[in-house]
Amino acid sequence: MADSQQPNAQKLDAPSETLREQPLDYEAAWDQYGQQWREWYPHQAHAGDEWTGEGAGAARSLAEYEALIEREFVAPYIAPTDTVLEIGVGGGRTARILKRYCQHLVCADISSQMLQATRDRLGEVGVTYVKLDGKTLAGITPGSIDVCFCYDTMVHLEPRDIFNYLTQIPALMRGKRLCLFHHANTLSELGWQKFLSEWQYNLMGRRQGTAFSVMTPAIMERFLSHLGYTVQRQELTLVPRDCVWICQAPVSTDA
Repeated sequence: MADSQQPNAQKLDAPSETLREQPLDYEAAWDQYGQQWREWYPHQAHAGDEWTGEGAGAARSLAEYEALIEREFVAPYIAPTDTVLEIGVGGGRTARILKRYCQHLVCADISSQMLQATRDRLGEVGVTYVKLDGKTLAGITPGSIDVCFCYDTMVHLEPRDIFNYLTQIPALMRGKRLCLFHHANTLSELGWQKFLSEWQYNLMGRRQGTAFSVMTPAIMERFLSHLGYTVQRQELTLVPRDCVWICQAPVSTDA
């Protein structure tokens, strides 16, 4: 009798078609950013160079931030024979560093504008460009990736979108299956200040695609452990606003 009185859980969990009509549009937000960044930053050579790491508490200049990323997160982990996937390449700032260390780089992004900005910066030699749809990693060959690198991208992704990508990455991996994931930490002091600066513009279940997500290391740890990732390093001090993980993807069970 008790079961018959309960609402259908599946109906409650699955949004109606009406509710699905207004998705969080990362693609439109970053395409717009890519179109307008020259107006906003007329003296910069490349989109993305405005993110100097100062707001994250990591650096005081672009050169210092790039040196930190290279020293701490690229050089120790990427070998000259590696094929590296970067999810969310933006204007190609981090991709430019990655390309110097790997054999082949796969640049994936939801924004055509950002992919073009990266293409203009890196060219075609040793690089493949993949336009993502926001839900899948279609277009990337399964079992072809040694290192998955996602820096300055997950800070903008809602936790469910992060989890979605984490479920798909293992099928792409081979060899050492190394992953780097960088996401927001709303509970850090700088993360909390970032939240306070944006919350009033992202209400009623709607969120601008370039805003920061509400995310914590505890949530990410649960995601990773549930999906079978092996954590090698959790970094909370070098980029004090955020959190960076180095981990190994599980062996995929997909055929």
